[in-house]
Amino acid sequence: MTSLKETMKFWGHYQEHGHCWAPVLVQDEHPLARAQEIAAAEAEAARAASVRRDIVPRDGSSRRMLMGLAAGLTTPEGKPRALPMEFVDPIPCKESPAVRGAAVHHGSPDEYRWIDRAMSRLYRANRMRALIVREEYAGARGSQKKKAAAVSAVYGAELTVWQYRKELEKGLAFLEASRP
Repeated sequence: MTSLKETMKFWGHYQEHGHCWAPVLVQDEHPLARAQEIAAAEAEAARAASVRRDIVPRDGSSRRMLMGLAAGLTTPEGKPRALPMEFVDPIPCKESPAVRGAAVHHGSPDEYRWIDRAMSRLYRANRMRALIVREEYAGARGSQKKKAAAVSAVYGAELTVWQYRKELEKGLAFLEASRP
């Protein structure tokens, strides 16, 4: 039987690196069809450019102006003002890249599920201890001083290294008592 600290290190590894890239199937994504589509679009664009040279830019200014009017934005002179670009979601179009995959967390293996359940109980009983245990085994690498500062930032209270170590011991004692 392995020690609790070794078990927690493995659990922390799965919490930190338990994500894998799950491909999402994109319909009608044949390379030849996409190449033909691009060639046809380029040919159409070249024809349109040769017919008329005054192509309207697609910067979304008309849409942003409409949204600015709806929001009631005006200049000091009283003229309508466009909504800034950072407040407008982009409209997806044919040239927008398709999502090819997503990171999926598969969770802990079955032999570490008891830790997930115990951590949930610990979080309900004492939030700071649960944050300390999670930071120690699944958080960023570094000294306990840095980890204590990270927990302090999340918890919202000052935490010394001594307090961090004492709360870590108590959290590990809680997990040891919850061990099957």
